[in-house]
Amino acid sequence: MDMKNVFAILLLSLAMSSCMSVCYQVYEVKSSNMTQKDNSMVYENEDCKVLYNLWAEKGSMSFIFENKTDKDIFIDMSQTFFIKNGYASDYYLNRTFETRSFDALSVGYNYSIAKGVTAPVKEWNDIYLASLANVFGKRVTAQAGISTGVSIKEQEYVCVPANSYKYVVGYTIKPDFFNTCDKKIYNPKTEVTLESYDINNTPLEFKNRIAYSFEENNKTLKFIENSFWLASVKNYSKKAAIEDVKDETRCKGEFEKYYSVFKIGGPNQFYRSYQVKM
Repeated sequence: MDMKNVFAILLLSLAMSSCMSVCYQVYEVKSSNMTQKDNSMVYENEDCKVLYNLWAEKGSMSFIFENKTDKDIFIDMSQTFFIKNGYASDYYLNRTFETRSFDALSVGYNYSIAKGVTAPVKEWNDIYLASLANVFGKRVTAQAGISTGVSIKEQEYVCVPANSYKYVVGYTIKPDFFNTCDKKIYNPKTEVTLESYDINNTPLEFKNRIAYSFEENNKTLKFIENSFWLASVKNYSKKAAIEDVKDETRCKGEFEKYYSVFKIGGPNQFYRSYQVKM
């Protein structure tokens, strides 16, 4: 193939890519045993508080587990499961990691995704945000590893010390994409609702079943079920979903820099991005 043909193919590819735009399909969920507070979905009992922020590409079930007591709590990962439409996935698989990475989008700093869009600046409550920044850094990348070249044995029991909390890496929800041949819905000018459900006809139910005790290897376990069900599905245009924000970290007189952030979203929502022809 001569250079003229190569150049023509490159121009054609560029023209095709320039005719595409990004849209976002957003899934909103409800819960019968959790409340929305301080930009988190919260479950609380006499022993602990569990917080979620689902807002991520395809949804994140990672959570913060806060020990409210004066005794250590042990999460039994071998009896902790992510359950989606009745199918249970194990949290503990007895794995060894050479490089440990985190699903860090829920932490809420400027996490860049493939389309160049960043998460809202504050996803978690400020109380948790400051300490999580020490783990992930202020600008979190897609794989924010905390160790490299070191073998890490997966923990069967995660100890949460008295009056402290830990961030537990969870599963990705991975909802089915709701397709439609209606161009006004598939490629909306602003936003449009595809489907609405109640708890009786929802096509998606998922939960974390968390097992814990006050002693490692204790057979007297307590169980928490943090359950969610899909309530609505909406499509958003790029213009309706994101906005450009000035980088305030730059000093006066420097070249002004802007980055894109979501102006939609919440702790009880998550999304899938897709491309449409202009």
